[in-house]
Amino acid sequence: MGESGGYRKGVRYSSLKCAECGEELMTMPQAKSFMRSAEKAKRVTFSKWGEALAVRIPAEAVRQYRLKAREKGAFVFEKDGFKILPSTA
Repeated sequence: MGESGGYRKGVRYSSLKCAECGEELMTMPQAKSFMRSAEKAKRVTFSKWGEALAVRIPAEAVRQYRLKAREKGAFVFEKDGFKILPSTA
């Protein structure tokens, strides 16, 4: 067995993978960690906005990060997707 993982429904997970058959298994701590992350994940919908796409930021995140309309942020490409970081300046 070797270490493995990836993304499932937008949530990162880690698992063990059989070198012979490729089957992935989670230990109980790995499964609990995945479930905690999945419970915190927010589903969003992409909408058309001119030639681009837009996504609504959940109100909980707006309050937690004290976001304001017209504030700047950073769009960061990552291996398995992207993230949007609020401006710190």
